[in-house]
Amino acid sequence: MARVLYVSQYFVSGDQPGGVRHWQHCRALARAGHHVTVVTSYVQHKERTIPDEYRGRRIVRSSEDGLDIVRTYSTPGYGRDLRSRLSNYGTFALWSAIAELRLPRPDVVVASSPSLPAAAAAAALARARRARFLLEVRDLWPDSAVAMGLVTNPRVIGAARRMEHYCYRRADRVVALTEGIRDGVIASGVIPAGRVSLITNGIDLDVLPDPAQPAALPVPDDAVVAMFVGAHGTYSSLETVLGAAELLQDDPRIRVVLVGGGDRKPALVADARARGLGNVVFVDPVPKRQVPAFLARADVCLLPYQDRDLFAGALPNKVFDYLAAGRPVLAAAPAGELTRLVDRAGCGWNVPPEDPAAMAAAIRQAADDPAAARARGAAGRQYALAEYDRAVLAGRFVALVDELAAGAA
Repeated sequence: MARVLYVSQYFVSGDQPGGVRHWQHCRALARAGHHVTVVTSYVQHKERTIPDEYRGRRIVRSSEDGLDIVRTYSTPGYGRDLRSRLSNYGTFALWSAIAELRLPRPDVVVASSPSLPAAAAAAALARARRARFLLEVRDLWPDSAVAMGLVTNPRVIGAARRMEHYCYRRADRVVALTEGIRDGVIASGVIPAGRVSLITNGIDLDVLPDPAQPAALPVPDDAVVAMFVGAHGTYSSLETVLGAAELLQDDPRIRVVLVGGGDRKPALVADARARGLGNVVFVDPVPKRQVPAFLARADVCLLPYQDRDLFAGALPNKVFDYLAAGRPVLAAAPAGELTRLVDRAGCGWNVPPEDPAAMAAAIRQAADDPAAARARGAAGRQYALAEYDRAVLAGRFVALVDELAAGAA
């Protein structure tokens, strides 16, 4: 079978916090008989730190889950500012390229964007070594960064756009994470629509099995829990959640629990303290395998987004975690892919984004009619099992790689 080089700056296994899409796809490739080498960064993305065992080292190799893993240096401690982000992306692109040049010639190179510089380096490597190239687009960069106001310099935007188009031109196939991303890639006019495939996130049944024994939380045993699990970062409007919690302080039944980490977490903790929100609990990040136990303690799961057109195309990994757990979803997002999923599955409530009063009202509704809330959660799980089984989706990904590998033979 083929040698597959899989390049992703953010590669997370089931024993770490975060999304495990790459891990699942790579394991599926290995089970199909391919020899898979992963090149990733050893900087822990959620904490943005270097683990002690990697200090002073630039490239580290290991074998895990039937995969060869090459972890490289990238600058830690980055924030929302452009300079530290570019440093993080650039150093990973450099060290990943050095690592890739030391590896045997691959038949297929897979790169996941973001980060865009590393994807461009992988595209160049594929061309130089006459390998087929598959690009996975998980975020329309630089469009998303521009929409969020994170990048405003026209020269930087222009350079990023040229890099993006280079990756599209070099790609034999592109995999898009959402319908909005697929449409955006096609709209670039750089790659024909027939070479762009949609493979969404899904339910990981071997990581997120049937609803688990609930985790212990510092809340009353009979509390109605509204829970968010995920990164406390730029995209999620967790300020809306705190606003809803403030409006719910008069209801002693309800607690709001936020599980995860991220660059916005210290400010959110300080905000909750300043507001005197005794009904809000913050929990540190947990490995993916422990997520089901926390969700089993939730009565409603939160997906808060900012009121930006960008998020009409959001279909985050965490919604599938929520559905797998059989918990109802409260989506506070612009009308789009996420809200359509909630409507189709009958799995929860859609409320306007950045509207604390609407979010608080939906949480009260879940508390007032727990049987109806549980029914919505059960409907969502059944829908996701039928439509978003990760094993099926990973099989589609393997089929694309098989097709490219056959062409490389």
